[in-house]
Amino acid sequence: MAKSSSAACVEPSFPVPRRLSGSEAVVIVIIICLGGVLATVAGMSVPAVLQLLAGAGTVAALVVSMVTGAPQRGLRRVLGTLLSPPD
Repeated sequence: MAKSSSAACVEPSFPVPRRLSGSEAVVIVIIICLGGVLATVAGMSVPAVLQLLAGAGTVAALVVSMVTGAPQRGLRRVLGTLLSPPD
């Protein structure tokens, strides 16, 4: 039986998703634990915790995009999505 091969010049039309690295997974777990601690120990309401974590995530995304030199069009799209009123 002959093995099927693909041409080297053909690229997939969709990006291949990559798995989270160990450090990325640790950061996600820490953020989830921090939200739980804020809700139980500090006595914050769940909406307040969600707003705090969403704001911190937004600031982090903006800082990372500015440091890595993300295209301005993509940055404007992210800001527009975050600041638009819900439907």
